[in-house]
Amino acid sequence: MEKETLKEIFRKYKSGTASPEELRIIHSFYLHKANSSSETLDDQFVQEQLDAMDRHLFPQKEKRISVWKYAAAALIILSSAFGIYKYTQQELSEKETQQATELFAAIKPGHDQATLRLPNGAVIALGQQDKLINRDGMVQLNTGNLDLSTSTGNQMITLQTPRGGQFQVQLEDGTKIWLNAGSTISYPAKFGTNERSVILKGEAYFEVAHNPKKPFKVNVGNDEIQVLGTGFNIQSYADNLTPITTLVHGKVKVTRKNKEQQSLILQPGQQTSAHTNLQKANTDISGIIAWKNGLFSFRRSSVKNIVRELERWYNIDFVVDQTAAENRLITGEIPRNVNLDDVMQILSYFDIQGQMKNNKVYLTIKKQ
Repeated sequence: MEKETLKEIFRKYKSGTASPEELRIIHSFYLHKANSSSETLDDQFVQEQLDAMDRHLFPQKEKRISVWKYAAAALIILSSAFGIYKYTQQELSEKETQQATELFAAIKPGHDQATLRLPNGAVIALGQQDKLINRDGMVQLNTGNLDLSTSTGNQMITLQTPRGGQFQVQLEDGTKIWLNAGSTISYPAKFGTNERSVILKGEAYFEVAHNPKKPFKVNVGNDEIQVLGTGFNIQSYADNLTPITTLVHGKVKVTRKNKEQQSLILQPGQQTSAHTNLQKANTDISGIIAWKNGLFSFRRSSVKNIVRELERWYNIDFVVDQTAAENRLITGEIPRNVNLDDVMQILSYFDIQGQMKNNKVYLTIKKQ
């Protein structure tokens, strides 16, 4: 189904002659517009979304796939105002369906939370109302300032987010770091005179303050990322084969400390690939940093990778057939501030159903 056919669906929607299948797609699409604006569904907005779908779903040099299986997610941008989730599994009774919906609705999204470990071993819990700024030898919190001016450069501060948490920190040089769920960033109480160096586990987005006399380095696994002033994302969870660095703006040098000591320079819009040998490729920046902007963004993502993100953000384990989860691909966006039942609703459009047992979500992927 090409874009002209999709335009015909919108025309039929406006005239009231759309089929149930077409209404399902349009309603999912329109609810985002209705949630963000009081305007009606205008032609310009429709065209913008069709163009966006064409870029993400049908990249150049790639064989086009059937949109009947993927158009729903290409057009769905789910909001928290999306109504009540209903199971389509015939095996479940109405009572069981309601119970399942309530269980999923009770699983709340992650929020700002972290623990801060100081050089003296003290641990401070940080919540949604807290801000963390390091400046002039002080750790500035909403609850007051902590004087670390007597600390030496090799004494480390560690900020750690749990599953279901995220947090932002500003370092003493003005560098801002957004830490995703299940991640850890360690940095010295005071930077040395020659360089600024931090250690990352998990995922973080960096906006590095420019200082050509004092290079900024991120150590993550076997990789070292060196920058002067730039914005970039690093993903290095335990389930990653290798760290993945994505450059948003500026320039970075990535060095992999293996036998060959490989290095390469990234340009904006490029990322290192998940291979043992250091390689780079072009990528969609908006999808990579969507988490920082409050979105799950899937671009033909496997259910396997989607489940990993959901587990970290909702702090709940999923059980799914790994082969089926690897082969099923989904495109779409979901706000990260919705409860799990909204996410389960979007998965149901792809014949993916879930049940909760013993605080785990068991997914069933229908064969296509």
